[in-house]
Amino acid sequence: MHNLFLGLVKTHFYHIWVQLKLFRKSRELRRLHAILAELHLPSRLGRLPRLVGEPAGGSLTADQWLILATVVGPLALPELWDDCHRSEDQQDLKFFRERLDMIRRRVMMQKAVRKPKKKSDLAGQERGHPDSSVINEGTLRRSSRVRKPTEKARDLVLDADDAGACLDDEDSLWPGMDDSDEDEDDSQRTSNLHERDLANFLKLCKALRLFLSDSITDQQLELADCLLREYCAELVELYGADVIRPNHHYATHTAEFVRDYGPLRGYWTFIFERLNKILKSFRTNNHEGGEIEVTFFREFHRAANLNRVLAEGLRQPAESVFHQTCRHMQEATSNMRGTLQQLVDELEEAYYDDNVLLSFSPRAARARLDEDVYYTLLTYLQTRHPTKGFHSDIALAPHQGSIMLSRLATVFDYVVVAGYRYYAASRANTPTNSLALIRVSEAGTTCVGQVEHIVHYECMGHGHELFAYVRWLRSANVSLANTMWADCVDTFKLQAWHDIGFLDPVSEPTPCPIVPLYDLLSPVARHKTIVNGQRYWITIPIARNAVMYS
Repeated sequence: MHNLFLGLVKTHFYHIWVQLKLFRKSRELRRLHAILAELHLPSRLGRLPRLVGEPAGGSLTADQWLILATVVGPLALPELWDDCHRSEDQQDLKFFRERLDMIRRRVMMQKAVRKPKKKSDLAGQERGHPDSSVINEGTLRRSSRVRKPTEKARDLVLDADDAGACLDDEDSLWPGMDDSDEDEDDSQRTSNLHERDLANFLKLCKALRLFLSDSITDQQLELADCLLREYCAELVELYGADVIRPNHHYATHTAEFVRDYGPLRGYWTFIFERLNKILKSFRTNNHEGGEIEVTFFREFHRAANLNRVLAEGLRQPAESVFHQTCRHMQEATSNMRGTLQQLVDELEEAYYDDNVLLSFSPRAARARLDEDVYYTLLTYLQTRHPTKGFHSDIALAPHQGSIMLSRLATVFDYVVVAGYRYYAASRANTPTNSLALIRVSEAGTTCVGQVEHIVHYECMGHGHELFAYVRWLRSANVSLANTMWADCVDTFKLQAWHDIGFLDPVSEPTPCPIVPLYDLLSPVARHKTIVNGQRYWITIPIARNAVMYS
């Protein structure tokens, strides 16, 4: 987790592209910020800071670097290379030679600026804290000896990989630059980007996407390992040996770990890091020597005893004072924010979704179906069950035994299918969580649509139907093969769609709007961009097993 996201992705995006000024602040970074502000991501992914790459954006967590590499990167970053077209051969050789010289100068400048500070810090450590030898009664005894770093360690200039989710000293200002660099106008500076820069980063993105799948075949594992090794080798060629870290060597062993222990999601440490972050946020007021641990242990027993009392009270008759008191106490304790209890609740919800094949929201309503939904359902049932007769509530029965469809049905806020939650756009505040990649044929053909309604329909004489009513995006007759997204299409299942609304099922040929719930494959993120002079939506499924879909 730390090695791949905070070690590789952060190093590439932040320490190479941003700190070495390959991204111009007034061009590429500003354009990226505008893209992030308009990007449509499912809420389960969260959002990246809008000012990512700048001090005001803060440090990203490992989970945010994961999202940047596997979703935002393939979807949005190619747009930054739209106007980056260079000829081959001699001009490329000259470009890379000049850029490598520039990178080498900037790295040396950064080391020169940071070395005096590092020496002063080491000197302070060797002198020791004046109170380090004082041991107060009742505190934990610690050694006052300070380990002296070797000469090689003094010369190493390494950035901390994990800065948590807050600003740290190394990210507050770009190393090697003063405050005046913040306001520098670099709009007239020639771009230092090359088409190979994007292709190189996308190799890392594709390798991570394969490594992070719920299941992975031997062929996919070999492909991911090959992509990662090619990425590391090209990194030296594109940016020089100064950008290489031990993390890049460690990463070449990832395939071995997957062969030995299985997919990375089975043993990564996101939950432990999240717990560490919450525990570190507590104010301890310098209580050491086990005091804070004793406090946590007492709180655990207090909470356990309270839960025991509440459970006993909730088993009492509903009209009793004891039951009502316990119910109010239970509701009050569920409103904690920024605490371990909130984390536990979130994890329980995520675990519940991940292990559920089909589940509906507790909130539902009995309602009349809209006209378009009702008549589409009628046509769907007549086509699917030709031996049965169905007719609407305003039509005469065509023959004896024909079933009249009622307009009443149960509609839900959301449904969980194979671990992913889909919201009905008609009952949600935003349609962002309603976009889905949907299977539309037995051959595995997929389309993207907006889930408008989630319906449980019961019909006397027929049984019940569980379905989603979908409005389909307009497929664009444009190929991404000759664009900057060409390298992403197959691995990330990118698709292009017109941005002029949805298909009309009455006047246009569309897939059937009535979709069985098991055909919902993945939530979708989308980005509006310009391809060949026209505006389109580009979508990417976020399901971990989306690489398996054809």
